[in-house]
Amino acid sequence: MVSLINIIISVFVLFVVFLNLDTVEGSKREAQLYRDLLANYSYLVRPVRNPKKALTVTMKVFIQQVLTVDAKHQMIEVNAWLKYVWTDFRLRWHPPDYENITSVRFYGEDQIWQPDILLEQESFDITYKTNALVYNDGVINWIPPGIFKLSCKMDITLFPFDEQICFMKFGSWTYHGFALDLRLDTVKGQEPSADLSTYITNGEWHLLAAPARREEKFYKCCREPYPTVKFYLHLRRRTFYYVFNVILPTLLVSFMSLLAFCLPATDLSEKIGLQTTILLSVCFFLTILSEMTPTTSEAVPLLGVFFSALTFIVAISTTFTILVLNIRYRQITNHYLTPFFRSIFLEWLPWCMMMKRPDHKFRRGSSYRDSTADQCVQCAKNAELKSILRGTDNQKQVDNDTLYPFPAETLSLKRKVGDGLFIQRRCQVHEEARSEKFTRGMRACERTLREDGSELANVLVTIIKMYEVMVTQVDRIRKRIALKRKRKDIQDEWKFAAQAVDRFCLILFTIVFITLCSIFVFIPPIKILD
Repeated sequence: MVSLINIIISVFVLFVVFLNLDTVEGSKREAQLYRDLLANYSYLVRPVRNPKKALTVTMKVFIQQVLTVDAKHQMIEVNAWLKYVWTDFRLRWHPPDYENITSVRFYGEDQIWQPDILLEQESFDITYKTNALVYNDGVINWIPPGIFKLSCKMDITLFPFDEQICFMKFGSWTYHGFALDLRLDTVKGQEPSADLSTYITNGEWHLLAAPARREEKFYKCCREPYPTVKFYLHLRRRTFYYVFNVILPTLLVSFMSLLAFCLPATDLSEKIGLQTTILLSVCFFLTILSEMTPTTSEAVPLLGVFFSALTFIVAISTTFTILVLNIRYRQITNHYLTPFFRSIFLEWLPWCMMMKRPDHKFRRGSSYRDSTADQCVQCAKNAELKSILRGTDNQKQVDNDTLYPFPAETLSLKRKVGDGLFIQRRCQVHEEARSEKFTRGMRACERTLREDGSELANVLVTIIKMYEVMVTQVDRIRKRIALKRKRKDIQDEWKFAAQAVDRFCLILFTIVFITLCSIFVFIPPIKILD
């Protein structure tokens, strides 16, 4: 039932069309104009009266958009309109004879002659076959739009702050310059260039300019010139994406490698772990960069060199961190502190780094202990220290008359030369002299008491013996304490040497890092933010 209704409707529509067939017709004068123009017309014949003269064809490009720039494969894709203008004397007419029709349109090269101008580069050319607009004076305008994918040799040395210059080269595929004279459509007083009035900006590239130039080339095989026109595309890469997503994160991560030298070397795993993490992060960004740049050996990107230098700096800083930790955890039982090492890392290097060490002073590349820290009773000059030694601190003042003076040594050449120069030697001499004097006195007392032979004398001798044993044990304890103190001092020297190397590495790598960043920033003519 439904199919029968469809058949009835179709028959009714055909009947109405046949009834109005006499009223549905085009302009008879326009149809006559097409018949008159194409009568005896051959689209294979070049439209010139004299076959020895060249036909002039002017060309202009209207760039609509730069679609893609594939730096990895060195290809560029452009959306553009091509405008060709030439004159065909066979396509002229008098408008009053044809109802004042001043223009007609012909489709494709199967009806009228058209120039075989193509993009000569190895490319993929998609042009839509549009109508050619013919005016009554024989002037023909043909504007085919197209998408052109052309090869472009790119210099990636300054990537991602690079500028690329590509060109579109057009020329006749079969006609030489004596048959077809290809010229640029220019405005008088202006430099020849592509039209950018309808250009749509690209998110990754700036199109700075599109100048044009006409060239003629001669080949060895032929004497005829072959004219071509080139439309250059001056492109500059936008750098916001690379700065905020690649460069700044890498700089921040690399800067953290400097902060690692400020980290105390008390925890071995934390310091090494931080440097290793930073090194892996820089390698990760370097991998991302390698995927963005084309695989070529003709040029190395500046950013790639910068990242490689950062990777090298971080790797070297990791090595120095291991060296610092090696110095920090050295023990007196397995390492000997040589005089050369002491001179370099405990005297000269801390002095250059303007470091301070407790109880030590640095002067002109040398180190010496502060004299006030090792003063003995005989060398004490401070009044407060004297009062403490005399027992006046929180105690009743003792009269000076009740204190027996400590007998002093007579001034000798040895004391005059040795004691007056070095404080430690002077204090040590005083202690040895006091100990020797005490020992002689105790022995003299013991001899006197033995000669006496009384019971009280025997008791005093026993007390003196016990006292001598106590003095011996105290002396042994003092020597053990002195040995421990010496070992602790050497251990502190290893730690201070590690701190000096840490400070040296911090200053050294900071200078290198700032220098590298300055070279990268101030290399002309790159623009960081664009």
